[in-house]
Amino acid sequence: MLMKTFQLFGALLLVTVLEGTVFGGTGTPHSSLAGFLSGLIHPWFTVDHLLAMLAIGVLVIHVEKGSIIAVPIVFLTSVLIGEGLEGTGIRLPFGPVSVAATVIFLGTLLIAGRTYSEVMLAIVVAACGVLVGYASDPVYQLPIVPISFLVGQLLGGGLVIVIGMWLGYWIEPSSSVSRCLGGLVALGGAVVLVQAWIA
Repeated sequence: MLMKTFQLFGALLLVTVLEGTVFGGTGTPHSSLAGFLSGLIHPWFTVDHLLAMLAIGVLVIHVEKGSIIAVPIVFLTSVLIGEGLEGTGIRLPFGPVSVAATVIFLGTLLIAGRTYSEVMLAIVVAACGVLVGYASDPVYQLPIVPISFLVGQLLGGGLVIVIGMWLGYWIEPSSSVSRCLGGLVALGGAVVLVQAWIA
């Protein structure tokens, strides 16, 4: 499993280099690297995205049955779909507010202290992923290569989810620790919601 993970990371890095040197046209290795690094750190410095991905990682471990890889893949794929919607000019109402509300909902799922079906969780994280991707404005506002940004964002977001999954292994769904974590996630989402609403 670990070897396959390293192979996937290597393949994504190769795509980044090729995109800047061959497929990017006007792109350069430097701009590809800038885009990749920007995407890589984006989930870590965007509070609502960080909280959502951590919560998803914890929830994934506590599904009733099924693969722990399916839900993260659904989420990351949905992020790409959301960014595609933004790139085509399609407008979703209340973008940042919707992401914050989703974070609150994910925190509430943790507070409930129960396990969820894989299908139900996949539907929830798919909606969350579309909103998170749609709110990732830097990919269109910064002078960087978009594919490089997307590759970096997938790796950065995937790492956050993996950390959440690691935490999930040590936390029982019905434990007070899990409920407190859910409370912190929901509280963080509420703070972001107020800021987004005021802005």
